[in-house]
Amino acid sequence: MSKTVASDLGFKLSIGLPLLVVAIGAWYLSAILYQASSPMGMSSMAPAIPIVTMAGMFTTLDAGVVLAFLVVWVVGMVAMMFPAMVPIMSFYSGLVTKQESRPNLSRLVGPPLFLTGYLSLYLLLGLGLFAAVYEAFQLGLIMPWLSSWSVFGVAAVLFAAGIWQLTPLKEKMLGKCISPMGFFMTHAKTGLPGAFRMGTEHGVYCVGCCWLYMLVMLAVAAMSLISMVLLSGLIIVEKAFVGKSSWFKWLSAGIFFSLGAAVLVFPTFVALI
Repeated sequence: MSKTVASDLGFKLSIGLPLLVVAIGAWYLSAILYQASSPMGMSSMAPAIPIVTMAGMFTTLDAGVVLAFLVVWVVGMVAMMFPAMVPIMSFYSGLVTKQESRPNLSRLVGPPLFLTGYLSLYLLLGLGLFAAVYEAFQLGLIMPWLSSWSVFGVAAVLFAAGIWQLTPLKEKMLGKCISPMGFFMTHAKTGLPGAFRMGTEHGVYCVGCCWLYMLVMLAVAAMSLISMVLLSGLIIVEKAFVGKSSWFKWLSAGIFFSLGAAVLVFPTFVALI
């Protein structure tokens, strides 16, 4: 192995390993919260932050409840999305920071600022989805008969996710999200504030690509750990391996369509998702 190749590999590991370590830590924390929230795992001293039985969160706009939801949400986003961020963060730290007047400082501080900007978009997505589910619950309280149609709402979300996989806008957002060179050619900015702005702009494309995955995870699967693992795997395969492959978008769409149909035919199936 030449010195250049070894140096390049070492640099990528220096960027990728911390991201993966943080993601593993977030998965561990998610598992703790999941266990603490389950009826069998909850003791009188356990923190009652619901993940499996999240319905209670959406019946109030109490600041503490919303904050608890956002903490759980951001931890989940770190766990699910950071592994897929390794390529773009490696590109940013390896090439983009070289253009800075103080490259060493940019390599040290720039990546955390980039990731903070990126997560801020997922924080906004979490707030938006919380508000949407809260309104749906309020509507159910006003018109209780709507609860009998909840299965159709779940199926509609799954069908919408399948349809989204096949749209040109989804493909465009995915293309911007998975191409580091293409992204930085059009969005490169200088300075540490520029790192934060680039993170937010990348977050726009990533949220645009994945928001229906997150809606399925929240509104259908109530952020269960199983749904997080499965959707995280889908996202990593899509972003890191297959990209805009036609076969994959049809396969993933078919999975969502099949789940939607299963919910309609066997309503109790939703409890297994």
